Amino acid sequence: MKKNISILAIFLALFINGCGNKQVENPNIQTVNSLTKDITVGKTFENITLKDQFDKSVSLDSKTTKVIFVFKKKSGHTARGFFDSKSDDFLLNKHVAFIADISGMPSIIASMFAIPDFKKHKYPVMLIRDEKISAKYRSDKYEDYIAIISLDNFKITKITLVSTAEQLGKLLD
Repeated sequence: MKKNISILAIFLALFINGCGNKQVENPNIQTVNSLTKDITVGKTFENITLKDQFDKSVSLDSKTTKVIFVFKKKSGHTARGFFDSKSDDFLLNKHVAFIADISGMPSIIASMFAIPDFKKHKYPVMLIRDEKISAKYRSDKYEDYIAIISLDNFKITKITLVSTAEQLGKLLD
């Protein structure tokens, strides 16, 4: 029994703290033409409706200028640290949607730790909880970055990758 509890504790510690040591290869702002086959400059960004951290359905609208995706814990903390330094309505005023992919997280971990943590933030965080939805937006090559998709009436005009709060600020401030 003690062995099982120890194994569970180690698993939880690794999962919560992140067990990967993968580093972003290029810490500079990068512009790419495509993240996935659906997320490509020139294509139309499919409107998405997701639940936020308060279980409210949130959708994009034609005024949305940027969609920010985070797929990993580290990039999520970087983006949230930046947004926490801004007013609660910063994202809404800038017409920016913030989407965090938590689909790979076990539901018990998400409900006990991640979602309560997200609830500390007053700005909306759209949450991807389904791996099938995540697959449309996630790129293994760029998953460690904060991905900023620039839109003009749902048309993808630019895809930018950043890895620091300062870089994110340059694109949003």
